[in-house]
Amino acid sequence: REARAVGKTVFVDFTAAWCLSCQVNERVVLSRPEVVAALKKGVALKADWTDRDPAIEQELAKHGRAGVPLYIVYPKGGEAVTLPEILTPRLVLETLGEKP
Repeated sequence: REARAVGKTVFVDFTAAWCLSCQVNERVVLSRPEVVAALKKGVALKADWTDRDPAIEQELAKHGRAGVPLYIVYPKGGEAVTLPEILTPRLVLETLGEKP
């Protein structure tokens, strides 16, 4: 909320060490230099559900999910955007307001 209040885009990555899709998205998309650079322009948060944290489980349920992965972008001045479970660099960059 604080980051959004000052006009920053927020990216929330709900993930877990045992989640295969999460690990693939991390290696193939989220660790790419252009995606890392775009994420650094805002705030990137990681909600690690590896140990089944009840607070994260509650947040997942708020978004209609029973598990991970879940990726949500809160663009500055806009409504939350839920990304699909399988990411592409282009999708993430466009959602963050960057040109791929």
